[in-house]
Formats: sequence, structure tokens, C-alpha cells
Amino acid sequence: GIRATLIMTTLLVMLFYRNRNIHSYFSRQYGKLTDRDGSKNPYYDLLGNENICWRSILYLFAKRYLSLSGRISDYSGKVRALIFDDSSTEKRGKKIEGVSKIHDHVTGRFILGYKILVCGYWDGGNFIPVDFSLHRERGGELDKARGKRNRARRKAKQAELAYREHREQHLEKRAILNSLRDELDSCSKKTTELEFEKQGKRVAHSKKKQSRLQGKMKHTQAILEEKEMLVSKKEKKAPLYGLTPAQQRQQFRKNRDKDSPGYMRRSEADMSKAQSVINMLTRAVKRGFVFDYVLFDSWFFSKEILARIESFRTKSIKLIAMIKMGKTLYRDCLSDREMDAAALRKQYRKKAKRNRKFNATYIMVPVRYDNRRVNLFFVKLGSRSKWKAFITNDLELGFNRLMETYHIRWSIEVFFKDAKQHLQLGKSQLHNMLMPL
Repeated sequence: GIRATLIMTTLLVMLFYRNRNIHSYFSRQYGKLTDRDGSKNPYYDLLGNENICWRSILYLFAKRYLSLSGRISDYSGKVRALIFDDSSTEKRGKKIEGVSKIHDHVTGRFILGYKILVCGYWDGGNFIPVDFSLHRERGGELDKARGKRNRARRKAKQAELAYREHREQHLEKRAILNSLRDELDSCSKKTTELEFEKQGKRVAHSKKKQSRLQGKMKHTQAILEEKEMLVSKKEKKAPLYGLTPAQQRQQFRKNRDKDSPGYMRRSEADMSKAQSVINMLTRAVKRGFVFDYVLFDSWFFSKEILARIESFRTKSIKLIAMIKMGKTLYRDCLSDREMDAAALRKQYRKKAKRNRKFNATYIMVPVRYDNRRVNLFFVKLGSRSKWKAFITNDLELGFNRLMETYHIRWSIEVFFKDAKQHLQLGKSQLHNMLMPL
């Protein structure tokens, strides 16, 4: 057999030879240098082994690297941060396990592949990844169409039920009217005549209501038919995961032990990125990583993540994130009114300040979000750029410190570029989901 340490060393060295696969590495490089033939099977077996926890190996590698780099350079007193971001990894085969159509925000098009979510650590001078997860995108168009169809189905069912119930009541009123007519024919009493007139008015009113309910029922049924046609169109043009049911059935599948790291890695593909961020943050704290800030852009910020960060009260961890200028409501601490980000910026536009260091205009607004005290910073770089919004729970943080700290987040973008260009990140086209990186 081959030692696992030799296999791991070979896999790391192979990245710098720019080989497409393990077989080409042995046939062109390693085999020539060592003057012996190598077999690719042990290497693929190790990569696809579901019982190997690559997450723990990455954590240990990161801890060792930080320990060695700390002997060379002293970064004490500098900002340490945990950074989250994702990137697209393109694949060619539809039979690859868990692959789906994903939206590439760089090119603006949909590609076949995974979204890789990376958690990186910045120690003040170096960036190193400490955790990652692979995700696929379910696709929202078909789910939205099915949601509209289900709502239309419920409304149609309620309208039909209301029509049937009223129809039974209408028939009972008609029966009473007929019985009163028979009594009126046999005997002409004034009380019977008055009751007959009242019942006739009730039947006429009930008939009008029945017509309205019948029209509503037909209208809801027509809407339901329209939504059913929309769902059938979306199933053909925009199916779940961007793949037809037949293509999903043809994907690589493997039965794994539910307690194995491989099974956990596969189950993370359908987990929300916000939940993955929370899990990675919790693991990083338990592993002993010490950091001052958590940084990410607007795609990941949520009240659940903010609550999880503030739950580490003894760690004094703070958050800096970009937020979307959307419909999320914040409670203004001064006016005690709930407003969205755009309304808050407009409300405090007269309090804008100029910053020469970053050539920026900014507005700081104290608010409460999810009953938690935070500060919003509205920033406009230069004169032609659009306003952007940042949120932080560090209430003593000034604008200069905010921008300097948030600029650290760019290190993860550099990591993605270098890893894809030099370390072949995401270039593997193997069918097993445990071996695509």
C-alpha cells in the first residue's frame, strides 16, 4: 500500500505542475522524476473516501500555517477578521453528483456547476481559508409558479365550497317558498301572503348571491387553469436545479453512512447559505480562532446571523456587512419610526459629512434591527457612484475605521482569483461530489 501522508503530499505538489488529472501527473512528471510507474487508484480512493473529514484537515493546516507565520511576523494589535464569500465553479457534465444551474454574478449568466462558500481567516497580514461548503441552486421560477398555483387552487376550492354551501341554503329557501305557495292556493290568509312575500324577497336575494358566488367560482377556476399552464411551461423551460427530472435521475449517486463526513458534505448542498455561515462561524469559534470582526457582503446578511454573532458575548465579536437598499425595515432611534434604508438616507441627507481620506460622503444613522442596537452607514464614494449601505453592531466604530476594516474583505476575492488561476480550484470534473475541488 501507499502511505496516506505520501498521497497527501503528492496531491499538494501536483497542483503546482498544472496537470489536468492524477494520471497525467504520474505519466508526465512524477513518473519521469522517480523512474517508476504510479497508479492513480489509491489517490482517487483517498479523495472519494467518505470517512475522511477534509474540513478538519483544512482546520489543522490553517492552524499550523498561522503558527509558523506568527514566528516570522508579529501581527499583534492588528485587526483580525473572519470573512465569508462565495464563488462559482463551472462543471461540464450533467451527471456530476449534485450539480445544478447556478447564476454567475461576474458574467451575469447561468452556468452548470456549484457555488463554493468559503470561510477565510485574516490574522492581520495573511488570509487563509479555514472552512468551505458546496451548494447548488434550486431555482426560484418553478417554485414561484407552483406557489401561485397552490394559492389559486386554495382560492378555487374555497370559492367552490362557498358556492355549494350557499346553493344548499338557496334550495332550502326555494322549498319553503313552494310550500307557502301551496298554502296560499288552498287558503288566502293575510299572514300567509305576507310570509310568502318575505320569503320571495329572501329567495330573490339568495339567487343574486348565488350568481355572484358562481361567477367568482368560475373566475377562480379560470385563474387556476392559467397557473397550471404556467407551471407546465416552467417545468419545461426552468425546471428545478436547471435540470429535467430525467437528467437529475442520471446524476451520480452513492449511499453513504449518515454519520460520515461525506454524508454531511452532500447534505450541505441543499442547505441555505445563511445557515452554512452560522455553522461555519460556530465551528471557527470552537476551534479556537480569535477574531475581532465578521465581514461579508449583502448576499449573506440576515437577522439570524446577527443574533448568532451577538450570542458570543464573551468573545466581543463585531459585525460589518454591506446591506441591500431594499424593503427591510429598521427602527430609527431618534424618531422611533420604522423605515427602510432608502427612506432613512433621505431622512438624514442633511447630516451628510465629507471624508477626504476616502473621497467619500457618508451618513451615520443609529437604528434598531430585530430589536438589536446597530448603526447604519450610508456611503457614496466620489461624485458619480451610487449610495451603498453598511451595518455594524460596533457602536464605537467611526467611518475611517469602518472602511479600513471592510477593505480587508477584498482578500477573499484575491484568494478566489489566485486559487482558480494557479491552484485549479473547481477544475476537476469527477462525478463524485467529494472530489470536485
